[in-house]
Amino acid sequence: MDRIYLDNAATSFPKAPGVKEAVCAFMENIGASPGRSTHALSIKSGQILYQSRGLLADLLGLRDCKRVFFTYNATMAINTLLQGFLRPNDIVVTTQMEHNALMRPLHALQKRLNLTILQIPCTPLCELDLESARRLLKGARLLACAHINNVSGAVIPLKELSALARSEGVKFLLDGAQSVGCMEMYDVMQKVDFLALSAHKGLLSPMGVGALLIHDDFDMQTLEPLVFGGTGSASEEEIQPIFLPDKFESGTPNMHGIAGLCAGIQWLKQYGIAQIHTHELALRNALVDGLKSLKNVKLYEVANPANATLSIDIKHKSITEVGLRLDREFGIAVRVGLHCNPATHKILGSFAKGGSIRISAGAFTTHADIESCIAAIHAIAQT
Repeated sequence: MDRIYLDNAATSFPKAPGVKEAVCAFMENIGASPGRSTHALSIKSGQILYQSRGLLADLLGLRDCKRVFFTYNATMAINTLLQGFLRPNDIVVTTQMEHNALMRPLHALQKRLNLTILQIPCTPLCELDLESARRLLKGARLLACAHINNVSGAVIPLKELSALARSEGVKFLLDGAQSVGCMEMYDVMQKVDFLALSAHKGLLSPMGVGALLIHDDFDMQTLEPLVFGGTGSASEEEIQPIFLPDKFESGTPNMHGIAGLCAGIQWLKQYGIAQIHTHELALRNALVDGLKSLKNVKLYEVANPANATLSIDIKHKSITEVGLRLDREFGIAVRVGLHCNPATHKILGSFAKGGSIRISAGAFTTHADIESCIAAIHAIAQT
């Protein structure tokens, strides 16, 4: 049975051409830690690290690539920023549809720091109430939200939120896990102060690599590291270096993953992110058109979809049953459940059923894949 992969919102598959080769080449031919030695292999490893840092900075509109800090995923990047930036009694503004990668560390810090967490109201179509946002941001220290929702594919009004945050002197953390690599973001670092990302989604690169980007004008003395330890620099000191990027990059990085990321970004720049974005939106439209008239199939549509992610439900069927049947009978991989985002399911009205059936096409999904998915859902809905 040919397999159809429609779980790209969890992690993209397959990866970009050249990624596997770059990972293998690093492990077979280099293998050394970057910045730890003066031998040729360590220097080559450091060059790949520096090149990858520069590629991310260029991709997202950051002038100083030393303000790109590698982590192991977007969740670690978010934690690094929240735990290093927030202070006792701060006010943090989010939305009513945030992922647990943001909400869980915020709630943990709420107890420790006596934070006030305010949420911008959202409609069932995942639209934000900007007038409420304007009011809630007064007196806040941080605005933190996802760029694209991982359940519905809805995109936030980034330009408007950025303007509101700037007008109130509020710093802005953007969770770009679902957007970086899926849509053009060459000037995003002019709109936000902090950006968290993962390599394994839209950047079509390996798991185990993430990054936190910090605006060029942000005062780095006000941000503390999450992890302390060896950096290969200032080793005579038992205190953390204060210079960048070493202050925020302790321990040996995932260099074979970063080598894969380097190859993934290079392929994306050559192929064109705008072309991928257009392709994914066309796939989503085809999926919606094919499913909306099917009996017993409910679509959780949103006002401003920005990628190929779509959540659905089939009446009188458990979402677990549908997911298993799609996999075992039709060879189609989707994700069912709450998708680490119960807040969005409460907004959509799918929480009581345990979540939704999430279909998320990607850069390498074909229209034939979508047609097969529509036919499979039709068959399941009729039986």
